[in-house]
Formats: sequence, structure tokens, C-alpha cells
Amino acid sequence: MVIHTSTASFLIESSPNNSGCVSIQCTSELELYRFFGSLTIQESINPDFPFAVNACKQEFSNALILMVKEIDYADYDEVTKLSFS
Repeated sequence: MVIHTSTASFLIESSPNNSGCVSIQCTSELELYRFFGSLTIQESINPDFPFAVNACKQEFSNALILMVKEIDYADYDEVTKLSFS
């Protein structure tokens, strides 16, 4: 799954080592640190997503909740107007 925010893109995949975890790769080390600061951030071998972290599914769901809380829905008004005009 790929998640795009205004500041970064995240690639989420199942963790090959632990079924209770996910591997999260990101275009921004700063954003990974902001969402998963207590975890070890590593360099990824994927050039499109150069930073990575492994997180349990609960930590990932907490980060998703934070992402949703940060959505500025006022930005969607203009997009909606353009889409339905």
C-alpha cells in the first residue's frame, strides 16, 4: 500500500520476519521519525523510498490515526469544486 501526504510518500508492506509487523519505507527520514520516532530508522535499498522502519501493526495504526487527524479538510473544498464543476 502506498500513502501520499503533502510532505512524503510511504510504502507499507508486510514484514518478512514477523506477521505482526509491517515494513514501512518512506521518501522522508524526518516524517518517519515524526511518526515512528521511538523505532530505529534504517536506510532502505529501494531508491524510491530511501528510509525504512519496521513497526508492529499497533504502532502503524497509531501513525495512521495521527495522519488522519492532520488532514486539512479545507483543502478538499477546492478539489471537490473542481471535480464536480
